[in-house]
Amino acid sequence: MRLSNKNLVCGISKKDDGSMKLLGNNFDDHVLENRKKFFTQLNIDSKRIVSAGLQHGNNIKIVGQQHAGQFIQNTDGLITNKKNLFLTVTVADCLPIYFYDFKKEVIGIAHAGWQGIVKNIVNKTIQVMTDVYKSGPGNILVYIGPHIQKCHFEIKNEAIKKLNKYSKYFVIKNNKKIFVDLSKIVKEQLLNENVSDNNIEVSRECTYCLNNKYFSYRRDKPKNIKAMIAYIGLK
Repeated sequence: MRLSNKNLVCGISKKDDGSMKLLGNNFDDHVLENRKKFFTQLNIDSKRIVSAGLQHGNNIKIVGQQHAGQFIQNTDGLITNKKNLFLTVTVADCLPIYFYDFKKEVIGIAHAGWQGIVKNIVNKTIQVMTDVYKSGPGNILVYIGPHIQKCHFEIKNEAIKKLNKYSKYFVIKNNKKIFVDLSKIVKEQLLNENVSDNNIEVSRECTYCLNNKYFSYRRDKPKNIKAMIAYIGLK
């Protein structure tokens, strides 16, 4: 991962760590315990975590020390320049995207499913960082974490219509199914925001393929969503 700094911590949980998905205001005790245990192992106080509630949109929230320990509803991205504050999103096929401006010491994280990508959550995150913190796009490092890859991300109906403008990324299989590489779309969006190609890293781990390592909503089709937690913070 190119996001490297002695004070920067970031990563993602694994299936063995248990589900980290908090649903609305119904905070399952097992999930809360999983989160606490996971972050304790990382020497991170769970009370210093800010959680994005997610809505598969492009709502970005700037957070500060007053948001520590909070669950921010209807938000798919978080940004801060505060130390000892850890930003999180949950994912189970969607793309966890980490942002780090190494000059201004600004961090961000976004949950990007195909709907959020169509709504330009990536572009909006970069724009907020540049508008609010005066970040230079050339100083922003971006890491796209483990997610469902084009080998399994089949699209149909509504998704085909909305992703049509990205048709050059479609791969038509022999059985006539349509698959798409979401990370290539995201990378193109980042390049359009003047983020340097050298500053973008993409994980090739597929959450669908790696059954023993990651939860996958499309693979498992669970009644209750189980997900990993992606995190980033500056100590």
